[in-house]
Amino acid sequence: MSRKSTGVLICVLLPIIATGCLRPVTGVFPPGKGQAQHRVYVVDHGWHTGLVVSTKDLTADASPASRELASTPLVEMGWGDEGFYRAQSITLGLVTRAVFWPTPTVLHVVGVDREVEEYFPASGITAVDLSDEGLRRLCAFLSSSYDRDGANRPMDLGPGIYGDSRFFRATGKYYFPNTCNKWTARALRSAGCPISPFYAVRAGNVFRQTARFGVVMRNSP
Repeated sequence: MSRKSTGVLICVLLPIIATGCLRPVTGVFPPGKGQAQHRVYVVDHGWHTGLVVSTKDLTADASPASRELASTPLVEMGWGDEGFYRAQSITLGLVTRAVFWPTPTVLHVVGVDREVEEYFPASGITAVDLSDEGLRRLCAFLSSSYDRDGANRPMDLGPGIYGDSRFFRATGKYYFPNTCNKWTARALRSAGCPISPFYAVRAGNVFRQTARFGVVMRNSP
């Protein structure tokens, strides 16, 4: 096959693959009539998205290792570049490095002790209801996002950036377009939701997609 033919084939297949991710996983999402529903929230902070889950819905492997965080009714989880996430100030060099070089990543886990709308008063919020199987798959995804030490324990890196929060070493590398928002989209896709990580580079992409199958509680800023 010539280079030209290969290029044409790629251009044809990529939209098909991406569109396939826009369909729900049959039997997983949405919850069937009479089935249990587990509500999660997608929070749009403007440039970054987080996923808020009920603590009681998390499996032991997916729960934060910190006892304080595990005792709150909800937790927000977000994935991203370690240097960018933990920086005291954002510089051009930091942004360039995060975009163009594969860099170490962290999970930012926040204990949410109030209603989501009250805790994040300036953020866009969408609620999504998952089935039992969707929740099980989501917990497996979240568990796999923690990097672990030799004793299979999440690696706590210290305090987070707001509220009662902690950083944990994460799996995967950050680089463009493998952004924090793609992680959120992959988490939802793992739960059977009709979302395409291919289109989820920016927070706005994630929010617009989740608005199609979730309930918008507050529009993005």
